[in-house]
Order: sequence, then structure tokens, then C-alpha cells
Amino acid sequence: MVLDTSEYDMKIQKRINNNKETDPVCRVKYGRMKKKECDLYSNRPEVSVINGTLKINRVIRADSGNYTVTVAHHSYGSQTSRDLQVNVEAPIGSVEVSVNCSSSGVMRASCSSEGDQLLYSWTLNGDSLMDGNSCIDLNEGTDGNITCSVKNHVSQGQKTINVKPCTGLDRFCRLNQSYPCYAALGHKLNVLMVLDASEYEWKIQKRINNDNSNDPVCRVKYGRIKKKDCDLYSNRPEVTVINGTLIINRVIRADSGNYTVTVAHQSYGAQTSRDLQVNVEAPIGSVEVSIICSSSGVMRASCSSEGDQLLYSWTLNGDSLMDGNSSIDLNEGTDGNITCSVKNHVSQGQKTINVKPCPVSVVFVLVWCFQMMVLFGLLGGFHIYMRHTSGLDQFCRFNQSDPCYAALGHKLNVLMVLNTSEYDMKIQKRINKDNNNDPVCRVKYGRMKKNECDLYSNRSEVTVINGTLIINRVIRADSGNYTVYLYRSDGTDTSTLLEVNVEAPIGSVEVSIICSFSGVMRASCSSEGDQLLYSWTLNGDSLMDGNSSIDLNEGTDGNITCSVKNHISHGQKNINVKPCPVSVVFVLVWCFQMMGLFGLLGGFHIYMRHVR
Repeated sequence: MVLDTSEYDMKIQKRINNNKETDPVCRVKYGRMKKKECDLYSNRPEVSVINGTLKINRVIRADSGNYTVTVAHHSYGSQTSRDLQVNVEAPIGSVEVSVNCSSSGVMRASCSSEGDQLLYSWTLNGDSLMDGNSCIDLNEGTDGNITCSVKNHVSQGQKTINVKPCTGLDRFCRLNQSYPCYAALGHKLNVLMVLDASEYEWKIQKRINNDNSNDPVCRVKYGRIKKKDCDLYSNRPEVTVINGTLIINRVIRADSGNYTVTVAHQSYGAQTSRDLQVNVEAPIGSVEVSIICSSSGVMRASCSSEGDQLLYSWTLNGDSLMDGNSSIDLNEGTDGNITCSVKNHVSQGQKTINVKPCPVSVVFVLVWCFQMMVLFGLLGGFHIYMRHTSGLDQFCRFNQSDPCYAALGHKLNVLMVLNTSEYDMKIQKRINKDNNNDPVCRVKYGRMKKNECDLYSNRSEVTVINGTLIINRVIRADSGNYTVYLYRSDGTDTSTLLEVNVEAPIGSVEVSIICSFSGVMRASCSSEGDQLLYSWTLNGDSLMDGNSSIDLNEGTDGNITCSVKNHISHGQKNINVKPCPVSVVFVLVWCFQMMGLFGLLGGFHIYMRHVR
């Protein structure tokens, strides 16, 4: 606005109603906006005046308009006014170019972008084409790099893609070709039958029921269709024969099928037959590509088009990606031009768009944080649980030499045999050393016989599966010495012994420190469970094992750990210890002891002087 703000006062007024009294105004004095006299920018913090320059750090639509700036000199009182028109435009976004082929083989290039007041221009292989339109029609033989440039008053952008000639949808086949004839739905099909139509008569028959007498037929003589002898094409006017070529100007679905053409020479009577398979496909329509970002930031590109028997292929920045699917997952950092090409037997099309890495969603971040919190919470709980319960589901074998230990209240699996179909079994618990009276349970065909099992008192949590005895919830009474008898189908038998010991698992481990009057500390450890074994470490170094309590030196300082285990589980607790403070009672007792000692020494000294 001015070069030297120290010499001028300024008034910025936006002309809305052309009324100086009511139009919003903002006054500037000594190079600063007077907030109390500025209703123009609604106290927006991004608007300021620095060294005579009005700065708007973030322009909005409302900043458009006609302004008058009045500048008054401090000393002379003279003033001058200037008008300024401000136009706000949205800048150019990403530029997208697509090419579509019409049914006649002509291509149209289309360009799109975000922004205001867009101006388009085109070049083909560096040569300028018509300017001004977002779409441009190209010759059917166009081949090369086409560029769309977009600009407005504040920005510009461009996009270049490679184009190839569109394949025409009019199809040409020959009667004697060995491969199928493909025709485009709604377009023209030419089938060359003979080179000289004047020498031959033909019969075209569509094989539907493989019955020559009933299948529809069409006869051709002197190069013309005999309407009275043609029930094949239902007198469609778009079907004709010209110079030995069958021409269908507008193919329909019903034209698909297997045909037999019989050609007979008019003079010699010799005839020959040829078969031709005709497949009708709908051509490719416009190709559309969309990008969807998942909540995790991963993007999926999807391609769609009208047409039959579509085959998809993808390229990213010219490099081939996976073919065959209409959708493809991209890495989260994908950046560049992705092209989807679609083709079938009668046409092809493609679309190229620009992709940028998916932004990380705020919702995703919050969800991720919540998931991590839940995950770490579960892991922490699982860690605590596993420290107390790891290994509590026990696995034993009846032929093992060492005792089988089971956790009270938990699962016990005992493998008896690998193949239950070869054996009958009897499990007997040795209580009275009297096989006739001890409780027994019989197993046949891999199942417990409930009527012959007084061992487990019909407990529902005890079963046999695939030769394994499973107790889902072990009780104290399951401890004992067992014998398993195996009876083979050939009459032979064998037996094995197993000792089962049930122990309560380790509970939570607690460590406490008690200081004596003398300043010596004792650490004590406690936990639930059976047959507990204790061990201690101080700052990682092992101390005496085996006792639940341990005396420490008065200057002990650091981390002490008590570990507790039995045959089925283990646990530990770590706490920090500091030297015990000197007790007031201990100091008083020590002083009293010293006073008594010195008193005795003094009395002894006086006594010795008198005696001497």
C-alpha cells in the first residue's frame, strides 16, 4: 500500500453498497491495524499489516471484491485514494486425462481438474492442438503423447498420457477361417463367403438342434438372398449379401452360434461345406478408475467398464502390475500415474489417473491408538495370566518313567495308546493293593463304558478321545497310582504304571521387608500353592535358595527378586529395597547402655583407688 508507514495513516474500505458510512472499513496507523476500528476482516488472526504491506495468510472467498484505500499524510494532511479489485480463485488440482473410443473407431480425449476459471490447451507430440475446450476429438489413427494443460490466474498444471489408435468395431471374418469369428454387438459384421458370387449357390444353416431338416436356413443365388427361402435372419433389412460377402449391419445377440455354409458350383454341381462359429460380444464402454483408501491408509484401485468377457491389465508409471483383476491393492506410499487397460475380442479401452499416498485419517489414528491400548492391556493381562498359569495344561504318557504332575483345577491329558481300534483298555487306581476292589474304568472302541466305570464317579469333565484320557478339571482325588491294562484283539495284553501327583499352582507372589531395631532387614516371600521352592536374587546376583525368608545386610540397596516354583508352575516378584533407617528407640537403648557401661567403669575406678 505504501513504502513508508511512518508518514501515512490508511483506511481500507470494501465497496459493497458503495456507501462510505456502512461499508466495512479497517484503519491502519503507524503501520499497525487498529483492531477497534477494523470491522473488515472480522479480527481474523491471519490478516496483518507489516511494513506498509497488507498480508492475508489464508485467503477465503469473502476476500473477493472491490476495495478503496485512502492514504493520508501525517504532516501535510493531504490524502489520496486508490481502487483495487481482488478476485479469489481456487487453484488447479490434479489434472486427469482419459481417452474413449466411439463405436466408429474415433477417439475423444477428455481433461478434468479442480479449480476456478479453468483454461485448457492441448498438444500432441509437442504440437499445439485446439485450445479452450476440456474435450477434443482426435483422428482415428492418432498415436503418441497427448498433453492437457490447465491454468487459471493463480496456478497451472498438466497431464500427459500415451494414446494408440482405436480399433474399429466393424469386424471382418472368412468362411474358411479355423478360429471363431467375433462380432461387436450393435455393430457391423462382414463374412467373406466366396470371391465370385456368380458361379456359386450357397446355403447358410444355423446349427441349433443339429437337425438339418428343422434348423433355420437361408439360401443365396446369384449373389442375392432368396427372401422366400430364408428363415434365418427373420427378414431383417440390415442383413444382406454383396459380392460374395454376408453383411450384418447391426449385429444382435441372436447372431451368435455355429453355422454351416454349403457352397455348390452352378455349372459342375460340386459342393463343399464349411463350419463357422460366431461369438457376439458387447464392446468396451468408457473405462472408469477409482481409488478408495482404507482406514489403515492402504489404497485399492478399482476399474470398471461396460462390455462382455472383459480382461483387465494395470500399469503404474509405465511398469506392469498384476493382470486379470478389476481391482488391485497398492502400497500405502504409491505415488504416480496408474493406468487400467480393458479389452475383449472386439474392442479395448483404458483410463489413466494420478494417485497420491492416502492421508492418515484422524479417525484411523484414534482407532489405532485405542486398538493399541486394548492390545497392550490384553498383552499385559495375558502376561500376568501366563506367569501364573503357563504350563498348567499338563501332558503325560502312561509309559513314562517319572511321575505325572497335574495342576489343581486345570486340564490333564494322558496318552494311553495311539490306535484305539486295536485295543480295549482298563484303567485301575491302586488304593488297597487289591485289584478286585480298587476302582476301575473300562474303555472300548475309544470310548469310556459308563456302566463299567466307578473310577471317576461319572464326572462330565472326564473323557477319552483318540486314545488320550482327558480330565478337563483336575481335583485332589485324581492323585494316586494307576495301572492301565491293554487288551489286544489276538488275546494278548500288557500293562503300564503311572503315578499322578496333583499340586495347586503358584498364586500371586508377595515380598515384604521388615527392619529390626538394630537396622538389620529381613525379606519375606509368600504365595499360594503346593510344594513351593523359593530362590532369591539381589540386583541379578543369586542369594541363598530354599527359604521363604532371608536376612539382608543393613546397607542393602537395590532390586530384590523372590522366585517361587513347583512342578507345574512358577512366579516371581521384584521390589526395590533401601537401607533401613536407624530407629529412635534403638538410639535411646544404645545411649542407656553406654551410660550404664560408663557408670560401672566409674564406680570400679573409685573402688580400686580406695582399696589400693
